[in-house]
Amino acid sequence: MPGDQISEKSPAQRSALVVGGGLAGLAAAVALESVGARVTLLETRRSLGGRAGSFEDAKSGEILDNCQHVLLGCCTNLINLYARLGVAKKIRYASTIHFLDSRGKRFDLWATPGLPAPLHLGPAMASFSALTLAQRAALVQAMLAMLRLGRSGRAALEGQSFGQWLQQMDQPEPLVQRFYDPVLVSALNEQTLAVGSKYAIQVFQDAMLFNRTGYVLGLPACPLAELYARPPCQDVRLSTRVEEIMFDAGRAVGVTLHTGRKLTADAIVLAANYHAVLRWVPEAMRRYDARFAGINRLESVPILGAHLWFDQPVMTISHAALMEGPLQWLFRKDVAGRVVHGVISAARDWVNVPHQRCLNLFTAQIKALFPQAAGVRLLHGVIVIEKRATFSPRPGVDALRPMQGSPSGGIANLFLAGDYTRTDWPATMEGAVRSGYLAAQAVLRSWLPPQKPCPQFLMPDLPMEFPADLLTESG
Repeated sequence: MPGDQISEKSPAQRSALVVGGGLAGLAAAVALESVGARVTLLETRRSLGGRAGSFEDAKSGEILDNCQHVLLGCCTNLINLYARLGVAKKIRYASTIHFLDSRGKRFDLWATPGLPAPLHLGPAMASFSALTLAQRAALVQAMLAMLRLGRSGRAALEGQSFGQWLQQMDQPEPLVQRFYDPVLVSALNEQTLAVGSKYAIQVFQDAMLFNRTGYVLGLPACPLAELYARPPCQDVRLSTRVEEIMFDAGRAVGVTLHTGRKLTADAIVLAANYHAVLRWVPEAMRRYDARFAGINRLESVPILGAHLWFDQPVMTISHAALMEGPLQWLFRKDVAGRVVHGVISAARDWVNVPHQRCLNLFTAQIKALFPQAAGVRLLHGVIVIEKRATFSPRPGVDALRPMQGSPSGGIANLFLAGDYTRTDWPATMEGAVRSGYLAAQAVLRSWLPPQKPCPQFLMPDLPMEFPADLLTESG
């Protein structure tokens, strides 16, 4: 298929249609608009944010998040997007991570002031009595091994399951349940033993081992939709559904809306989920574009979110990672602690469970966790299951993930953004933003002459601190 023709037009003389107003689409639109391109952002829903957005509860009238989303200090591009949106001050950071066992006993992970990575978490790990001394020793051994691997070392393990790696490191099963599971299942939306070693190790390297600020937990202090309410984009069209992509001579030239109206642009960025992308791009055209070779083999994994209103306060701390289920994380959603939000990641087994049974089980769990909740009554509950929340980061998944820009011979003017695209990150909010920035860079690269430098939107990772850098055997 013919490639794009480079012209001397500046980005300010170019136009782009971004289809999808989730984090990937927002990132692509904001980045392109920042260099002067004329951007139109199209979103089917009535608010921006996509899966990381909000909705109005019909019974209470409250604005609820689809699911609780958090960020870590290592999410440099998501933090950058929040700054571009002017909402960085709406994120509240917690420097102590709370864990609870099944009886509600609390164990904290915190950094010692003044100590660099990886020493900063050492005192907290040494006193983390949820684990036996032998389990803590095994965990330290594994963390040191992860540190020595570095970034290139973890990349070499892309084809190995983390279960195999844990077995090689003699990590005991109770340690997996009480520490690895609360961290990884929520971070990667997949079972700890099934995920690829590359992404499992990346979580610990970036969040805990390379930089002292990587582990800090960020919680939005408002509904998620409020973070995206006023993006720096001049043309945002909500409640606008794209029916089809228009093609001409092997190029994407525009879209047809549900109203029948047609919009054209110099670049089309598809920032919806990969299921929608496969519907929009005809199979005959996908055959000529290598990006589509593996997308339909990605496996979708659900996430369950539970919004719970009680008649009395149940929770005083802002959050809790739970060592035993069914809920895996809990978040306090009001000042009094009467409203909480629970999350189950990798929730395949919960998709068909009746919602009332879910509410009964979650209420019983909360009563067991918090002594003050023993006599509480659930007033209202809302269960939200995102069936296609993320792709499964199993071993070998990177070979299925497409690049953002069109390859040689591919569909010109068509760009992909979404956490499923190739970002070197798993399916997270950070991964989604990275994909949007990378898509914007690919658009600009296609517009600019080869000799002209292309603006870079992607933010660097947190720097590897001393002595972590000395302990790492590869970059």
